[in-house]
Amino acid sequence: MKARFFLFANSYSAKKISIYLKGKFGGKKLTKAIKRLSAVLDFKYRQTADFIIFDVKPKRPYKRLPNCLRVYLEIEKELSKLSEEKLDEYSTALEDYQRQLLYPAIERAIGNLLENIDDDGEFQKLSEEKFRSAIYTYYKVARKYGLPTMRNIPFILSVIS
Repeated sequence: MKARFFLFANSYSAKKISIYLKGKFGGKKLTKAIKRLSAVLDFKYRQTADFIIFDVKPKRPYKRLPNCLRVYLEIEKELSKLSEEKLDEYSTALEDYQRQLLYPAIERAIGNLLENIDDDGEFQKLSEEKFRSAIYTYYKVARKYGLPTMRNIPFILSVIS
């Protein structure tokens, strides 16, 4: 349960949901929305409220994160960065279909995870090999931990609104 909430709190989905709830609701309505969100995602209310209201992120559940979780978190970090860049540049990130942000985020995450490679050809070859694996890992972690993806955000927001 700790790992699941840690992954959620460090995800693109959590950031977008939090911003939406803070912007749309206040006071008791925000409390009700957080209760619904915690019920929908099966998190503890107090933990969810602290995260949304006070931006309290949970501590890492592992001293050393497994590789699949590192890949997932790196992709989520890049999704957040890309959506901010697109909002600044085009103002269409909220309407973008999943692949228009996800695939570039995966490419950037792979580039960040491939370290100490000086040869451009070798880097290109390794990044192409790792791309499919990263897609599989991303969805595998999301499914295993029951985490929302970009596709699920509108549905979750409609349920809790």
